[in-house]
Amino acid sequence: MTIQIPNSTSKQRSSRALKMIFARHETEIYVGIIVVITLFVLILAPLLAVFLQAFAPHQQNAANGSTWFSDLFGIFERPLWRQSLFNSLQLSLFAAVIGGFIGTSLAILRYRIHFALSQLMDASAWLVLILPSFVIAQGWILFSSRAGIANQWLGLSFIPDMVFNPVGLAVVMSLKAFPLAYLAVSSGLRWRMEDLTNAARLSGASAGRVLWSVDLPLLLPAILSGCVLIFIDVIGDFGLPAALATTYRFPTLTYAIYVAINQSPIRFDLAGILAFYVTAILLFAVWLYFLILRRSRFDFLTARAKSALPKKSDKAFWANLYSGIILILAVGIPLGASLLISVSETMPGAQTDFALTLQHYRTILSDGNRFIDAFINSAIIAAWAACGSAVVAFFAAYVLTFSNFKLNRLIDLTCTLSLAVPGVVLGIGYIFIWNSPLFESLGLHLYGSPVLLGLAGAAGAIPVTIRILLGAFAQLPQNMLSAAALNGASFSRRVITIALPVVATALISATLAGFGSALFDLAINTILRPPRLSVLPVYVNRAFEMGDFGSSTAATFMAGGIAVVIIRFVDKVANLILKQCYPQPSGKD
Repeated sequence: MTIQIPNSTSKQRSSRALKMIFARHETEIYVGIIVVITLFVLILAPLLAVFLQAFAPHQQNAANGSTWFSDLFGIFERPLWRQSLFNSLQLSLFAAVIGGFIGTSLAILRYRIHFALSQLMDASAWLVLILPSFVIAQGWILFSSRAGIANQWLGLSFIPDMVFNPVGLAVVMSLKAFPLAYLAVSSGLRWRMEDLTNAARLSGASAGRVLWSVDLPLLLPAILSGCVLIFIDVIGDFGLPAALATTYRFPTLTYAIYVAINQSPIRFDLAGILAFYVTAILLFAVWLYFLILRRSRFDFLTARAKSALPKKSDKAFWANLYSGIILILAVGIPLGASLLISVSETMPGAQTDFALTLQHYRTILSDGNRFIDAFINSAIIAAWAACGSAVVAFFAAYVLTFSNFKLNRLIDLTCTLSLAVPGVVLGIGYIFIWNSPLFESLGLHLYGSPVLLGLAGAAGAIPVTIRILLGAFAQLPQNMLSAAALNGASFSRRVITIALPVVATALISATLAGFGSALFDLAINTILRPPRLSVLPVYVNRAFEMGDFGSSTAATFMAGGIAVVIIRFVDKVANLILKQCYPQPSGKD
């Protein structure tokens, strides 16, 4: 006799599993909605406010009979605006070409030839990339101006005319931005197909012909990425024009925006129109980049691809010489000039003999605590911005990686778009949003508050932090989270016990990277700083504008040194705590 056992237990398990799956997706949908709302407040709303300010009619327009259409195209009629637009485009295009060439050539040498300065080149590329542009620009001004080191101390009278012209400034900016191309092309050179190169050489092609007809076409996506990133970085840069304002008249769009909101009366409408042009140019550059890539296929790697290893060559001397010249121009001159001024008792052009001193460092430490207050204020704001950006980026990366949330493309697009938006434009958008009568009526008085600096700093750091975390989340198998959900683990339990241990190291790095970027953000701090709040980038830039070069450079090196110590200390402590919370397996059964 056969006894039929009811399968109600298996049905109950299946039903419970389905409920767990639905509950998991429901939670991720809620998290995705919160991420979208946060990104809208931090990034999308300010950008939309800039566009609306550029297109919406204004009371001033009605008074003088003009329209938003005439104001929008008035950039071609106003001499300063037209010159700013021309200067920005000229500077960015030249810097993209020059910086793209420098970065591409150095990357090819780095992964094709074994030479002594290759490791130093890697470290220097990251150093130049992290340094604020206004620090690099100030160093070049101290070296190249007519009252600078080159002309007064070294007798190189041709240097000022060679640097202070559109092409010379483009070279300076390309030396600041070339690491973007260097890193982009380096990523494309880590793997290579020897079959293609060998086939070309067997057909009689020389090494130069192989490089031109095989290697460079295959590297086109990486090369274009580097050039577009340099173009975006330069056209949205505020540090160079802010530093040049004391020495050389070279208006750009970003500096014209700053002038519009610092003149009397304040012209937010003009700032909105200029910010619209900056954003439109950046979006066009990104669109053109993707359009070019869609015209051809570049997926050439197969299972026969090999890791690229530099080989010994008789051209190592020329590789060392070329990379050494770039290192001197990109790092040695600007940082060396600033360091020399910071420890010099006399400025260039003085009639007294040169002498070393630490007086400038003593001065900034005993000037009524202004430097200390500025650094502490900036460090606190940067810390809040870094933590906020890390939290938002963590959950945004989680939703992008492990969910089918319908607005994932919007999240990804917003984080990518904010990478191309200059700090000046973002700051203007925050003024338009938080200075509006709507928030005043609701009692939200954030305009003129340090909180706004923290929000803007977090918005500026999100693109960097999310890219770091996306790479870490990609290493976590989704079936681990699915298995935990089927066994009844809640969303918070899965995040704390599975996701967080895997990406904890990347989360620490992302947070510290956000802290460093927010600490020295000149554009955001200049535009949104409350009148009575002293912050580090404004303190340094104002000392430079007033001609106190010794204090300005001393404050830069002092703040940079303290920041490095803080980052290293937090990194060590955080990793020790991480090891205590999530101990590694000993490897024994």
